[in-house]
Amino acid sequence: MLSCDVRRMVAVALVIATALVTMPVSAADFTTAKSVIGSVSAVGPVELRGIGISQEGTLFTGDRIRAGQKGYAKVLLGTGTKIELSELTDVQVNRDTQGVQIAMSFGTVGFTANSPLRIDISTFEVTATSGSAGHVAVMGSNAAGVRAVNGKVTVRNRKTSESFILTKGQERLLGLKDGINAPPLAEIASNVPGPIPAPVPQAPAGRTSGGLAMDSGAWLAVIGGAAVAGIAVWGLVVALGNRDDIKELKTTIGTLNNTITSGNTAQQQQLKNISNASAISSTLSQLTAQQAAVAALAAQAQAALAAANNPAASAQAAALATTAGTLSAQISALQGNVQALQAQFAAGGGSTAQLNTLLTSADALRNQSNTNATGLNTLLTNNRTTPGVPNTTVGTVGSTPQASASIPV
Repeated sequence: MLSCDVRRMVAVALVIATALVTMPVSAADFTTAKSVIGSVSAVGPVELRGIGISQEGTLFTGDRIRAGQKGYAKVLLGTGTKIELSELTDVQVNRDTQGVQIAMSFGTVGFTANSPLRIDISTFEVTATSGSAGHVAVMGSNAAGVRAVNGKVTVRNRKTSESFILTKGQERLLGLKDGINAPPLAEIASNVPGPIPAPVPQAPAGRTSGGLAMDSGAWLAVIGGAAVAGIAVWGLVVALGNRDDIKELKTTIGTLNNTITSGNTAQQQQLKNISNASAISSTLSQLTAQQAAVAALAAQAQAALAAANNPAASAQAAALATTAGTLSAQISALQGNVQALQAQFAAGGGSTAQLNTLLTSADALRNQSNTNATGLNTLLTNNRTTPGVPNTTVGTVGSTPQASASIPV
């Protein structure tokens, strides 16, 4: 009588053998040499090679992966590199002598590289070295964003050969139509799961039609008892090894989507700050021109009023010219602070609080400058009949326009 363990081994072998006989097998699976480069785990609607997978599948070079609405996929490459696809993401994975290459059509991809990795987006290629991590997001047909979370990420424009390097915490917005890269903006996404062990090989997902006839039993003879036992153990190891991984995917998908939304909100705020800083700078330029006109007209009026023996009005004109000079110096200093903050925004720094402080100062100077201009206009009007007094006025400067809170990205 067979022992309990022996009976169990025989039972497992028979189950696997039955599955091999009855499952459809494509002729291309036996005649075409495919290079296995890793495995794919899925949560929600995910397609591998155009076929929906429920949990996991084997990844071959040249395979396309598409995550649908509320879908999420984790790719574990044989080199130890980890790639994650959020919902509504489409990529094609290839491998050549230089490493793994991903052609990205749309969506958001996070990566932790354990070997050279290249992500192609339109005319740009993003290259990650071993030990680096980051995110790449395609935002519509016009723009994409790249963020380095760890290590060093290189971005190169294949058309212009222009390239730059992003280090930890840096990001860049890329123009997909014109090939222009914008100054660093706020986070595209911030959570990248930690390093993972090298993936365990998995059974290919989604075999379809074109089965071979098993009429002679030749395939069973080739596979043999040892192969059947090996496949049985392989399947059990894969099932156990991915149980915890699937749980991790389910808890991560919500967090990843939330961080992407948060990153887009921060990016909109950064764009708003840049626009508002530019508006403040424009207002200060108008005030500079205004006070230059006040100073020139006040000096001309002072000379004419002094010649007409009107000392009171002449002294008033001199005071207006002096005030114009003082305001011009203050405006110039504030303009320098605005330009310094603009440089911080371009480098990914700066804050809304700093911008609001400068806006408050600009409004105060605008009110003082308009008051000085109004005083000059009154003086010129009251003394218009005096020979040599300018027959003109100086306009006032309106408040600084502020960018909308909703900015298209």
